[in-house]
Amino acid sequence: MGYVEGEEFSPTHFRSRRFSFYEIPIIHWQITPIVRVSSTPSTALLLTQQNWISLPPTAPADWHLVSLRRGGRGLQDDDAALLLDQLRLERDGSPYWSQWSQKHPKLASVLWPTIGKLAQRELYILMPRLLERVRPIDTVDALQATQREYLEREYASLVRDMRAAGMDGLADALAAEAAQYSRGSSSKGVGTP
Repeated sequence: MGYVEGEEFSPTHFRSRRFSFYEIPIIHWQITPIVRVSSTPSTALLLTQQNWISLPPTAPADWHLVSLRRGGRGLQDDDAALLLDQLRLERDGSPYWSQWSQKHPKLASVLWPTIGKLAQRELYILMPRLLERVRPIDTVDALQATQREYLEREYASLVRDMRAAGMDGLADALAAEAAQYSRGSSSKGVGTP
């Protein structure tokens, strides 16, 4: 009772950390300091070391919730878990996306900046399907086209949903971002150099 643990992810620094503390149950008043321990997957470290994810030089870290457990209750995952699950994905005992990125560095330089921008926008829901679609691709042009087509369609769906929910400000912001995926724009995806 009263023990809280979880994990959070920083899209600005591509790092994750586990945290824990004690609180008074029911009213959720924290009674101990927060203890944090790095949990950054090796794939995330590789992506930043290779500059496939660019880090801001002085920006403060922004943290998104990955998971949370209070007391004996089950672990609740949040949207950022969708990305962390992919970064921790293993095949034959090795990190899948690390191997893929090292095998396809030109593709990685197109894909990961897009993933980074989506993470900063908290659009984690779009990532698993995008990553699944690019797995078999072996040329930059095909990856850019697949990425553009998928994100153009998904952004259009998000804009419709936001307008239907009466969230016109958010819909307008998403529509402005989606403009880069329109058929008349450059074939490069978000963050593509």
